[in-house]
Amino acid sequence: MKRIVCLLLIVTLFLIPCSSASAWTCFRNEEGRSGANTIQAATPIDTNTTGPRWKKRFSKSMGPVMNSTPVITEKNIYIVSKNVLYKTDKEGTVLSTLQLCASMNSMCHMASDRKNLYIPLGGGLLQCVDMNTMTSVWTSESFGGQSLTTVYIHNGLVYAGTTNGDGTEGYYYCVGAEDGKTRWSYQNETYPCGYYWSGAVSATLPAGECLLFGGDNGILVSHSLASDQVYDTLDLSSITGSKGKIRAGITYDAASDAFYTTSNNGYLYQIRMGEKGNFDMVNFVFLGDSIGKTVNCTSTPTIYNGRIYVCSYYDNAGRISVIDADTMHTIYAATTGTADIKSSPLVSTGYATEENHHRVYVYFTQNTVPGGIYYIEDSSVTESADIKTLYEPKNNPQFCLHSLAADAEGTLYYSNDSGTFFAVHEGFASGDILPPPSPTTPADLPADSTVSPVTPADPTGKPGTSTVFSPSLTPDPQQTPPGTTPKKKIRPGKPSRIRIIKKKKHRGKYKVTLSWKKGNHSKKTQIKIKGKKLKTVSVSKYTLSLKKGVHTILLYGYISPSQKSSAARIRFRVS
Repeated sequence: MKRIVCLLLIVTLFLIPCSSASAWTCFRNEEGRSGANTIQAATPIDTNTTGPRWKKRFSKSMGPVMNSTPVITEKNIYIVSKNVLYKTDKEGTVLSTLQLCASMNSMCHMASDRKNLYIPLGGGLLQCVDMNTMTSVWTSESFGGQSLTTVYIHNGLVYAGTTNGDGTEGYYYCVGAEDGKTRWSYQNETYPCGYYWSGAVSATLPAGECLLFGGDNGILVSHSLASDQVYDTLDLSSITGSKGKIRAGITYDAASDAFYTTSNNGYLYQIRMGEKGNFDMVNFVFLGDSIGKTVNCTSTPTIYNGRIYVCSYYDNAGRISVIDADTMHTIYAATTGTADIKSSPLVSTGYATEENHHRVYVYFTQNTVPGGIYYIEDSSVTESADIKTLYEPKNNPQFCLHSLAADAEGTLYYSNDSGTFFAVHEGFASGDILPPPSPTTPADLPADSTVSPVTPADPTGKPGTSTVFSPSLTPDPQQTPPGTTPKKKIRPGKPSRIRIIKKKKHRGKYKVTLSWKKGNHSKKTQIKIKGKKLKTVSVSKYTLSLKKGVHTILLYGYISPSQKSSAARIRFRVS
């Protein structure tokens, strides 16, 4: 009897949403437990009184600029813009900054373990930063390409993925949280793909734990947490008969004991796992009214009180669907204009009571100008809803790909493509005046700011075929003594977008063709292997004859022996 009571207590704990009262640790606050992307605070619901408590544009650049998703603690906010990490207080005052080893890509879904930040950056790098001291702890090896996935942390390990521009190549990988050393990297050899806006989550099973993630090949992977072992794979097109890309995260719901994700061809999936990490049962629902019309979905579903909330774009209109988690049938869908809704919905339970049938407010953004905040009101008995406008910026409108974050006070945080970061709350309806941009380079920083520049690590490529590398690091400007005129010395940039194509030859030899984009100001490219100079070429392609094994090749932007870039290093296996 005691064991039964104990089990009931454990189940009850897991049924309670686990959103932290004082921290928003990552995109959707996903920590692998039930209740991701829900907040128990009383968030703003009155359009007439809601506005920016404060807002800030970190970059001085003209035109669209992307910020990272924020990490929020009880006292501070951390956000990346370009290649600078900012630490602010809750009023938006910049307390300190750190120049990172590379710039972020168009999306940067960093994560925190409440001690360190793990920041995905260009070139397939992951940088660990101490949140207290704002100093770099380590930088991972380079996995190449763009870092667009959500970073996931679990039991001292950090997971993320990379992609090339069209999502056809990339790696999903695991590094140690303490040292940044690679534990494993994965690529489907039969159906290679990139990992583009997708995310991972851990699953607890009778036989242990596994990691679930998906990619642009539409295949879900069940993988060992710490070792290079795949337990199972599932091609979602074998379930629906329609091929799509997984460009969303995966969320767990304890009440249904199932995992949920979406594919960009408009399907929501409910997945139950077997005891040994195998995919056991899959149910699905189409997010439109009829198959054949334009549809797109990159939204990670949010689950509360037996209802699933997920956004999409269907028949030239943005929509949010409300779906029964037990039956996987659509209860209703609300639509708005012609705007695509890319974001994952944030559910506020701060007003939910038994008397109002657990009324919730579900927030999202739309990928169109002006890039504001919108919501629906829902409850356990609601069968239809209208999309309402909560806040739209007047002075800095832009498109918006971001989802919303929230804190214990109910403040909503997000960025639109103007590079403006908004802290929105009730009582600030007139606060739509943008303060001056924050400094983004060490020379521009105020005297009380702390800057700890990091010397970029020399990226090392991962084994693979047709791998694209995009090093985004450029040499620092030449420093000159005060009062003197700096000499203009051209420094060539590294080669980038390096591609490897392998073809087998006779007697164990392989024909390996390298192609690349020349570094800035480079007249030629110098190629070395194992420290031995091979050739300096003026073209952007070179073919080698190599034996089986692991090879490391260095490419330098070259003007003269005294004017060379640092090395773009690639490491790959011929087999």
